[in-house]
Amino acid sequence: MKAEEIDIAELFHENTKLTPFDNGECLSSLLPELEPGVSIVRINLPKVVPLTTSGIEQVIECRVTSRQFNSAAVMPLETLSRLLALSTGFTARADPAASGAFPFHRAAPSAGATYPLEVYFVVLRVSGLVPGVYHYAIADHAVELLRYGAYSASLARWTLHQPYVSDSNVVFIITSFTDRIYPRYGERGYRYMLLEAGHIGQNLHLLATAYGLGALCIGGFVDAAISRLIGVNEVTEIPLYLTAVGITG
Repeated sequence: MKAEEIDIAELFHENTKLTPFDNGECLSSLLPELEPGVSIVRINLPKVVPLTTSGIEQVIECRVTSRQFNSAAVMPLETLSRLLALSTGFTARADPAASGAFPFHRAAPSAGATYPLEVYFVVLRVSGLVPGVYHYAIADHAVELLRYGAYSASLARWTLHQPYVSDSNVVFIITSFTDRIYPRYGERGYRYMLLEAGHIGQNLHLLATAYGLGALCIGGFVDAAISRLIGVNEVTEIPLYLTAVGITG
């Protein structure tokens, strides 16, 4: 196979699979393959109507991708605080008597409680905060200003020219430290980083929906530009996922 024909993504996926041998077993422990042409039994499920008593079901039903934000509206600082705390922050002290319990609970799960991810955000219009780039200090539930500046136009350009990004109130940037997870999980840890970024991204999207805000999850961005913006080196810490959140009305 020629070098240009190699599918790097497929190669990575294959090389990070866990095998029966990794599980202390042999190939014979696998179930036999399904025979081609076997009739599949289809069973219709009861129709789902969100429960009026379950807020989470209603939020999921209402979740949509937003591309229209009110560029004149200002987000309250309290709203930003809630978005950060309940998407990725510490939520409660764990029961120290429970077997295998960790000292704290977090809003999103993490493989082996390694927590390789960090959350940065770019403020465009939030009360009490100057426009600029911030880092969320999770342990203290505080924010750290990294650089001043109005980056709305730059963010729109660096997200593959999505103009509506510049109308949002805040753009969250999820990064990962590879050296927090690779020592334990090796290359498969890269999969876990992506999964964890998805957990936090979905939390942000559902919280935004619950607060009557719009949210746009973004996987297409210029890596070097975003890395330079937040000051990461793209080697030990890499950007994975962006989410723009803003007032729509």
